Amino acid sequence: MAAKRVVLTGYEPWAHATENPTIELLERARERNIPDVELITLRVPVETDKIEPLVDEALDEYRPDVWISLGLYQGLSVIGVERTAANVKDFPVVDNTGAKPHDEAVFADGPFAYEATIPIKAIVKEMTERKIPAKVSNSASTYLCNQIMYSALHISLQKNFDTRVGFIHVPCSPAYVATASYPEHEYPSMSIDLMELAVDAAIITATQREADIKAPPKGY
Repeated sequence: MAAKRVVLTGYEPWAHATENPTIELLERARERNIPDVELITLRVPVETDKIEPLVDEALDEYRPDVWISLGLYQGLSVIGVERTAANVKDFPVVDNTGAKPHDEAVFADGPFAYEATIPIKAIVKEMTERKIPAKVSNSASTYLCNQIMYSALHISLQKNFDTRVGFIHVPCSPAYVATASYPEHEYPSMSIDLMELAVDAAIITATQREADIKAPPKGY
């Protein structure tokens, strides 16, 4: 069986966050050897104007079978596998250039929303069977995490690519919470080791399973 090509992206630190665990997850993923998977990792700047060009170029260059983006969600206590991406940029905080769009479309010609095309419930099931706290999340919010998920779904569709796209939010790391100031020092956290296992579970399930499972949602 030919190896499935997977693009895995993570974001640089943003706003007042001094670190982003998704960068370490990319570094760890590069060191792992998942059978039948060719992995490409991309570090994404926290800059709204660079998202669409980066996604467009990467899709053309790599033509991946699967695209999974990772992002930090401060205050999250479990892994969140996102169901939908909305065609809106309504930033609660500035990006790393100071941009803070409100009520703007990601793509003017795009639909209101897209659903993930990776098997989100099967991924959550695989994670929880590995004793990793996880849930289906129904909204990727309206910040850059939503923007990259929507962009990858929209651009791959416009190019008639069969790329399966999804987004996964991860909690803060213990190291970040331990050194943070109020109120971040009370945020829930998850070990990088456990997040790494969650990423593995997502990649394996997304590359090996075509259809999602029918099951009650674990999440909201």
